[in-house]
Amino acid sequence: MSNNLTYSKAGVNIDVADATKKEMAKSISENDPRVLNRFGAFASLVEGSFAKIKNPVLVLKTEEPGSKQKLAFQYNRAASIAYDLIHHLINDIIVMGAEPLYVMDCIICGKIEPEVVRSLVDAMASACRAQGCVLVGGETSEQPGVVEAGFYILSANIVGVVEKERIIDGSKIAKNDLVLAVASNGLHTNGYSLVRALLKEKPALLKTKIEKKSFLDAIMRPHKCYGQEFRDLFRLPGLKGFAHITGGGIEGNLNRILPDSKDAVIECAQVKILPVFKFIRKHGQVPDADMARTFNLGVGMTIVCAPDIVDNIVTHLRGFNCGCYPIGKIVEGSGKVQYQGEWEW
Repeated sequence: MSNNLTYSKAGVNIDVADATKKEMAKSISENDPRVLNRFGAFASLVEGSFAKIKNPVLVLKTEEPGSKQKLAFQYNRAASIAYDLIHHLINDIIVMGAEPLYVMDCIICGKIEPEVVRSLVDAMASACRAQGCVLVGGETSEQPGVVEAGFYILSANIVGVVEKERIIDGSKIAKNDLVLAVASNGLHTNGYSLVRALLKEKPALLKTKIEKKSFLDAIMRPHKCYGQEFRDLFRLPGLKGFAHITGGGIEGNLNRILPDSKDAVIECAQVKILPVFKFIRKHGQVPDADMARTFNLGVGMTIVCAPDIVDNIVTHLRGFNCGCYPIGKIVEGSGKVQYQGEWEW
């Protein structure tokens, strides 16, 4: 009978999983009045009425932190990648003027390590609270043989809400509007397949200093969230659109909000390229076109607005220590982004 096959022998310890999930519940607020049942139920019940919104539109998004998570677990930065995940999610819905409400996470691993899982959930819950939303539950799945032990695959879903009449979608963008860059704090969550290829060739780069920080610290800085910074901009007359600059760079994301009859002309020399991108370009001998298509280059968001509110936006964001400056304009066209001039490396 000693050869009997059990679930534990197959690699899944239900007792460890149950104990870990009970600990996870401590990270998730049970005092938020929007959440109507306790953690551990088969599904989460959340409030669906919006007293201050006449015609509510739900805004939904699913996201994952890409191959950055491989580096995160390789170098013991679980909490950092959890912030990446939540911040990316929130950025993707606030560009439509939405208020983030509820997040549900999914953690898939080869072996549950209780301390790592608790760290992930603690960080996700904390990131949510800082932006006024709540982590209401999710799924943690141990899958030996599918995912290697020590590695985790993360994803999450978010629900937000926006007044229908106040949706920001770029449809009002007009000729002579200006394009503003809002500064990123680094790579955010894009371009890490290229970075990992660079590190495979030149592993010593990890400890090389960039502005007093190691390259590892520079590339693992959590994705900046713009929720607090942007909240008071949504009702500003003359604000036409936001674009979250992720994979595809400025061109591959700003074009997602342009009307079919308008182009955005971006002056490359106006973009304030961060040192970490100059470092990657130099040591990887990466062509300029690949740099612009792979990374944000220092622009975490773009804002399209009427010229007469630029100063208001710049001043407002400066109050959050968030850089913002013009990089282009809107012209007649066919829904494309045009790069003009040369990048200043």
